[in-house]
Amino acid sequence: MPIEIMDAARSTSIVIATVLAALLLSLRPSRHRELFPVSVTQELKGLAILSIVFAHISYMLVTDSRFLYPLSIAAGVGVDLFLFISGFGLTLGMLRKRLSPAQFYRRRLSRVFIPFWLVILLLFAADAVFLGKYYTPSYMLQSFFGWFPQARSFEDVNSPFWYITWILLFYALFPLLFSSQRPWLSALALAVIANVLAITDPLQMQSNWLHRLHTNAFSLGMIAAWLLQSRPAMAATLLRLRDDERRWPRLLAASVALLAALCIVPFNSARDWPRLAEVLLAAGFDPEFFVQQAVGLLTMTALLVLFMMKRRDSLLLHLFGVYSYEIYLLHWPLMSRYDRFYALLPAWLATLAWLAAFIACGWVVRRMVTPVEALVDRNPGPNPGR
Repeated sequence: MPIEIMDAARSTSIVIATVLAALLLSLRPSRHRELFPVSVTQELKGLAILSIVFAHISYMLVTDSRFLYPLSIAAGVGVDLFLFISGFGLTLGMLRKRLSPAQFYRRRLSRVFIPFWLVILLLFAADAVFLGKYYTPSYMLQSFFGWFPQARSFEDVNSPFWYITWILLFYALFPLLFSSQRPWLSALALAVIANVLAITDPLQMQSNWLHRLHTNAFSLGMIAAWLLQSRPAMAATLLRLRDDERRWPRLLAASVALLAALCIVPFNSARDWPRLAEVLLAAGFDPEFFVQQAVGLLTMTALLVLFMMKRRDSLLLHLFGVYSYEIYLLHWPLMSRYDRFYALLPAWLATLAWLAAFIACGWVVRRMVTPVEALVDRNPGPNPGR
């Protein structure tokens, strides 16, 4: 059940001040010369997982949704960032070294399922031993295959696992549709399929409203990778902008201003765009789905520009990015079913304690799965895909 907290405004201010101070203290001069290197994608993943954790605390764990505002309002953008980075990284890898579908599945799905299976086994066992909570055999079987058509906060083994089902769809289709000559066409095909599935809902996903908000970010990542790889002059121009002492501050300020406007101005719902909503309804589209997704993608784009143009790296965001997948797998069931921090500590201190605990748990899970992943890498079978 949701947790009651006291003095949400004061606790939020302390959390924001602490996180901001840690973020500033962790800044270091950038050492990379690339436009969108792995270090930047790790920082973006760290930002994404923090936004998701804050949202789950504010809107699902506690009774007062004012707690952690405005840190809690960007969970959808965090999901888009994860999808964008996945599409970007997979496309870049395939453009550099084409893998067969079998090679792709072996390499990618092992990265997803090995940590996932470990965590879900631990969750099923812990719920049975410590809570006396048991799941039906059919539910456990479909869970092991990554099928989560619902997102029930306190009934499912882990409600954020709806994302596993969605990302597996993209992974399943990606190597079959990918074209090295026309990656943009592959991206368009994936976007069309994702939108059709989300809008028509033939699989009857009860968490369909979540899928509807995140149908295009993966394809946008594919297009971004194709542009940076095939248009070196464009990448060089952006790098010159970053290095230009006169233009760089203005570009950075514009990105920050756009982000602030998207967070402050309440234009993220169809009711805030009545004329646009009428046009979309007349054309047969759901205006709420269109507006919320568009605002989320616009915010994501502003963040991408900001992170590409910055000249400082954040060790804090990088740390959370390194363990972002493990934190995603663990954070909600730990907080919702095994919380002691909010029961014993002030809300601000409990939040910071959980953030530290997630890093520790992520490190433990990583250490447990690394030997298994190394074993898979050493035994690639007849079609090595490394």
